[in-house]
Amino acid sequence: MLAAKICGVPVRMHTYTGLVFPTATGIKQKILIWMDKLLCACATYINPEGQGVANDLKRFKITKKPLHIIGNGNVRGIDAEYWKRSNDERKTKDDERKTKDEERKTKDEERNSSLKSKAFTFVFVGRIVGDKGINELIEAFKRLKPNSAKLILVGPYEDNLDPIKSETKSEIDNNQNIEWVGMQNDVRPFYEQADAFVFPSYREGFPNTVLEAGAMGLPSIVTNINGANEIIIPEENGLIIPSKDAVALYQAMQRFIDEPELVKKMAGNARKMVIDRYEQKYIWGELLKVYQSFG
Repeated sequence: MLAAKICGVPVRMHTYTGLVFPTATGIKQKILIWMDKLLCACATYINPEGQGVANDLKRFKITKKPLHIIGNGNVRGIDAEYWKRSNDERKTKDDERKTKDEERKTKDEERNSSLKSKAFTFVFVGRIVGDKGINELIEAFKRLKPNSAKLILVGPYEDNLDPIKSETKSEIDNNQNIEWVGMQNDVRPFYEQADAFVFPSYREGFPNTVLEAGAMGLPSIVTNINGANEIIIPEENGLIIPSKDAVALYQAMQRFIDEPELVKKMAGNARKMVIDRYEQKYIWGELLKVYQSFG
């Protein structure tokens, strides 16, 4: 952004998809704030991905320039045709992976068999790291009545960046009701196997996985963080809990298990509430209007 200003680029748009400094501390936070102030000073158009991000920019006095939220937030939007439940074989550009899928067939059949029980199934999609709330998620899951629920974890470990606790990793490895499937090119089958999505992250800009889960008809349990608390309306398409609170997370998960009618209602609302506000064609159309306005 600084280089663009020095070179005289007339329009310099910066899109904030997430902020680190609100949860940072000490000298790290000061450096990050200084960098964002410099960035905004060089930009001519600042686009926070959601109202929560905009509020944080104002709260920390990062800039006095106008902040523009495009559409309802989220710059990617959700592809309504791609993110939907289907009982048929998917005809997508991922078809070239059929060979690899066949190689995993045996494992998939074993997983599907285990997940067809009456146990309530939660799914998490994201990096298996500390700031995604994995430690709290596993602690909460351990509190549930044995065999009353299953948990699918979809995503890679990042032990060099933000490792989870050793006891958390041990529980994932040894708890027969927790299944870690690693990084997946297509996560839709795992959403389809679940009854609800759980996302106890510490910070986000505007989490795409909450949109994906909603489009797939899943109610969500999310923490009260930017983006997630804009997508989820409590009691309508999910529940919102405090961040870093394993007890509150356990209580919300237990409520999902105990109140099937509430879950059914929220699941019925989930897809429509996401598609109405964040459908990709609408989001991209609003973004195009912004670019055209610069002409």
